[in-house]
Amino acid sequence: MSTQKSRLAQSKVFGTAAILLGVFGFLVIIHRLSHYIYEYDAEFSPVDYGRFNILSFFTIQSNVFVYVYLIAAGLAAFGVKGVAKVAHTPVVGAMATTYILVTGVVYTAGIPMGFTPPFEWHDSYHAMNSFIQVYFHMIVPPLMLILWFFPFTDRRIRHADAWYFAIYPLVYSLFSIVRGGVGAMHFYPYPFYRPDFIWSLFSSAPVNTAAAYVLMMLVLAVGLLLFVGIGRLMILINDKMTDRWFVAARYVRMPRAVAGAGQEGK
Repeated sequence: MSTQKSRLAQSKVFGTAAILLGVFGFLVIIHRLSHYIYEYDAEFSPVDYGRFNILSFFTIQSNVFVYVYLIAAGLAAFGVKGVAKVAHTPVVGAMATTYILVTGVVYTAGIPMGFTPPFEWHDSYHAMNSFIQVYFHMIVPPLMLILWFFPFTDRRIRHADAWYFAIYPLVYSLFSIVRGGVGAMHFYPYPFYRPDFIWSLFSSAPVNTAAAYVLMMLVLAVGLLLFVGIGRLMILINDKMTDRWFVAARYVRMPRAVAGAGQEGK
């Protein structure tokens, strides 16, 4: 059975918008890299790790995943067949949506807990940086979630594939933990990768490094289950929306076709 495409997937208007959003996202990242100014902050940036270190953050990587997906979807709408294999493979879209949603949820949850730098709008440089934080964490995630309710094709995702959604976060986390532990500058992109931070959540005693890493692995396991859980939710949404936009549409057309055949037979 051939794959059916939705009107959205073939819309040139949508294709143009998707390409523009993807390109704009990359331009935002390039702007951030090009206009980097180190400002010492004892809590959030005590060491200058360099302008390109922002590429180490899951936020940037998940946004890049989204922008590539959007550009591919846009090009596919214009009939570029090679990229359609990416844009019209629903598990790719589910992963992109899952990763960016986790980015948004974790960041937003960290705001009231004081885990994120405060927004500053007093000059153009800080206003742009604050906008970038809002754009990456609070605008792109809901946009992708809304888009996920409009499947491009009638293809489905195996529910067991949700476990694959944890592979990339696992590799990213292990790399970040090892890099922070053995690297010369001991850079950790997020506090929950630091053994002393994890230890402080469970004990006020002096840090027991070995026990801290054990606790970290347990926390990491719970975090990976978050990816699997949200991924499973994306799969369920895809099932529901595929039934609505494709199966229901075929059911509506079928009685008309049968009725027409009956009229011809009279």
